[in-house]
Order: sequence, then C-alpha cells, then structure tokens
Amino acid sequence: MQTFQADLAIIGAGGAGLRAAIAAAQANPNAKIALISKVYPMRSHTVAAEGGSAAVAQDHDSFDYHFHDTVAGGDWLCEQDVVDYFVHHCPTEMTQLEQWGCPWSRRPDGSVNVRRFGGMKNRAYLVRRG
Repeated sequence: MQTFQADLAIIGAGGAGLRAAIAAAQANPNAKIALISKVYPMRSHTVAAEGGSAAVAQDHDSFDYHFHDTVAGGDWLCEQDVVDYFVHHCPTEMTQLEQWGCPWSRRPDGSVNVRRFGGMKNRAYLVRRG
C-alpha cells in the first residue's frame, strides 16, 4: 500500500474545499496539502450545481436578503454568525474567483449576468458561463 503524508488534509474538492486549499497554501507555502475528493474536482458540487454562485452583486440586492435566503434555505439550522460572515465576504470572493479565471457570464454592457435561483426571494446569483 502506498502512503502519503501531509500537513493538512481537506476533504472535498468543491468550491469550499478548493478555496480552503488555496488559503492554506497562501498561509503556509511550504505546507503539504492533500485535497481529497471522491470525484474529479470539475465534477464536484459547486461546479455541478445550478451554474452560478450567490453574492450581493447589484444595487437592489442586500446582505440582509442574502443572509435570509441562506438561513431559510438551510431550514434555519445554519450557524447564523457564520452565514453573516459568509454573505459579507462573498462579493470579494466572487471578484477573486474571476481574477483566477472563473468565467462569469456577462451582459452586453459588460456587467455580470445575474438571475434568480430556486428559493430566492429578492436577489440573484452570478451566472457562470458553460
């Protein structure tokens, strides 16, 4: 049997797992990081999901709407302090993802295309091309 030793093991290669691996590598460039997934990362949940990602992206949107939709979507079982942190950091993370090459769909005026996904009341997702 072949063994592998790492300083950190991250289970899951969806968006959260990949982002955690990047943050860990930035925090400690010499760390050996194992990213463990039962499927190829491009087939993990974030990529295989509805084709977009939630973030406050338009003037009529708000952190309160995003917070409520996220907590309600989790049947009110979410750790609300974590959700609050999450929704306030999403716009920055979406910009970072774009800088890394995430192909957000664009409107003719160049703005990011958004649309509403299931369960959302007053807000929209950023839409990924492809």
